Amino acid sequence: MDYFDDLKSVCTINSFTKNKPGVDCVGAQFDAWLTPLGFDVTVHARELIGDHRHYKSVSADGKKLLLLGHLDTVFPEGKFESYHEDDAWVYGPGVCDMKGGNIVALEALRRLKAAGHDIRNIDILFVSDEESGSDDSKLLTAELAKSYDYCLVYEAAGAHGEVVVGRKGVGTFTIDITGVAKHAGNFYAEGVDANLEASYKLQKLVALTDLDKGTTVNV
Repeated sequence: MDYFDDLKSVCTINSFTKNKPGVDCVGAQFDAWLTPLGFDVTVHARELIGDHRHYKSVSADGKKLLLLGHLDTVFPEGKFESYHEDDAWVYGPGVCDMKGGNIVALEALRRLKAAGHDIRNIDILFVSDEESGSDDSKLLTAELAKSYDYCLVYEAAGAHGEVVVGRKGVGTFTIDITGVAKHAGNFYAEGVDANLEASYKLQKLVALTDLDKGTTVNV
């Protein structure tokens, strides 16, 4: 099968992070592609989100490589589900982030096998909740990654096609602002407007953005 056909087959399955049946369906398709290449799959079952999948090849002496990807995409059912191609681009949910990346990894392994090489010490981890922040999978990923010497993440390349070797981190914060309720007429000066104070803080937070340094703040 042409790898664009493979890409279309998974991109037309809605795998919104909270759509467990859809995410698991995409995972099952990768099971069907990877097991003939000699991979054994361990399914880390989850109740409310899609299952995480760890594919292991034959283990041998030497360095070990982990290929890391995710099965989920951003959009709920009915929002963005069509797949089409033109002379320059392919369009659809996950064609880049990151069903397309997963297919690139799959195709590389297929070609390695077709060239007569045994696939050894190359394992794969596909998680199911990256688009929502990897809250469930991050501990699993960190623990499994301890067994490997190298890791390749099949997200998109940089803006100019370069391999990305590092990226900024992310933090999420909640700020509570409490006002003081007073009579708007008689005791106006004693009141504290929480909404007004929040507006000051929001402006100062956004001002921390420094595009030259790669720092962005979203409120």
